[in-house]
Amino acid sequence: MKFKDFIKEKTIIIIIYIFIIFLIAFILDTFDLITPALVMVVFLLVLFGIVFIFSGFIQRKNFYNQTLNILDHLDNKSLITEAMPEAYFIEGEMLKKILRTTEKYKREQINKYKFKEEEFEEFMELWVHEIKTPLSTINLITENNPGKVSDSIKEEVAKINNYVELILFYARSQNLEKDYIIKNTNLKDVINKVMINFKKDFILKSISLDIHNIDYQVKTDSKWLEFISKQIISNSLKYLKENPKISIYAKKNKENITLYFEDNGIGIDKKDLPRIFDKGFTGQNGRSKYNSTGMGLYLVKTLCDKLSHGVTVESEVGKGTIVKITFPLGSMTKEIERKD
Repeated sequence: MKFKDFIKEKTIIIIIYIFIIFLIAFILDTFDLITPALVMVVFLLVLFGIVFIFSGFIQRKNFYNQTLNILDHLDNKSLITEAMPEAYFIEGEMLKKILRTTEKYKREQINKYKFKEEEFEEFMELWVHEIKTPLSTINLITENNPGKVSDSIKEEVAKINNYVELILFYARSQNLEKDYIIKNTNLKDVINKVMINFKKDFILKSISLDIHNIDYQVKTDSKWLEFISKQIISNSLKYLKENPKISIYAKKNKENITLYFEDNGIGIDKKDLPRIFDKGFTGQNGRSKYNSTGMGLYLVKTLCDKLSHGVTVESEVGKGTIVKITFPLGSMTKEIERKD
């Protein structure tokens, strides 16, 4: 808070006060008061005005400076209403009252929103649970009636299952802090579990699979890493070309462990790469042929960010794509554990 700004704000009051001083001096002079007494009265009035202005400025300056300093050091800025210092002037107290009222209203609205969100998540989980029953029944029927038609139905049911899982994980990703456990997880165990889901796809499409050097322990949530891996592999399966091959491997250095998903598919256009993690972005490949939702990689990025994992994509049209998931080691890992 600057003194010139304070003076500017009080300009009208100062002008009125000066006018009052001159008016009092004029009245005293009219009554023929002794000149020294007149000077003394005017001097005291001026002194009182100066003290009043400066004390008001100092009060406000200290209050606002303290408030701004507290705000700078607060991680949760919304707590400022509770941490504000005492204000010894009416405007400061009014400001505190206004802020506390608006903060209370905001919290009430947030609680309403959270309640609706929890209701939605509960409904989605119930819906997913219910929809899986008829899907399982369809799978059972096709298993008992083998043939080309049954194989086609199985493939479509697998797609539906993937979309159903996508919906569920999207709903949960909004409140991930309530639904994850960071602990030592073996990449080999996760990948082996994920590949069971795609076993038939690899056989039917004659895809060459190369999994090596993944026997590493990382700090992550196994359930969410499985989902991330499924989305990446599912994308690779969409964009295959002749003699398809998918490689999954890991590399370790002093700072991190990186898990690689590499394919020799059609690749991603260079102009699309910066936006592939945007919500709903499908790119040239997704729009032209594969009817992509644009949600898979968005969720991969969202979940990796919340789990403090890095995720990057390298791709070249006609040569393939490499997706890298990076798991930090050392101080970064300890920080994740503390958040747990």
